[in-house]
Amino acid sequence: MLKWIKYYLNKLQSPKYILKGKCNKCGRCCRNIIFYAYGVPIKNEEVFEELKLKNKRMNLFYPSGKNEYGEILFTCKSLLPNNRCKHYFFRSLYCRKYPMVKSLTTGRYLTPPEECGYTIEPEKQFKDYI
Repeated sequence: MLKWIKYYLNKLQSPKYILKGKCNKCGRCCRNIIFYAYGVPIKNEEVFEELKLKNKRMNLFYPSGKNEYGEILFTCKSLLPNNRCKHYFFRSLYCRKYPMVKSLTTGRYLTPPEECGYTIEPEKQFKDYI
């Protein structure tokens, strides 16, 4: 019970963020996706294959490279050449919420790439909290 009270108090007191801008349809959010398994980024394909057995939605993605940290980058199979989604109306919750997606490790919102067209900004400036 105490855990739930702490959760809701934190939720009420935490800074609120708003999404500004609009999608530039660059398709970058559908490429270079990093998935986490057991709290850490996926670095080998065996873990990805294991996840695909547990979650069939993972079959919608394929490994497309690695970043400088050795983390596997994934690309969505629904991305069309014109950077539109083939399954837009049936897209996953991750896609629906992007870029207002929180990092699994830090709990902070992801920073959209510059090409994206979106920015995430605090609802109030720091001086407004004082």
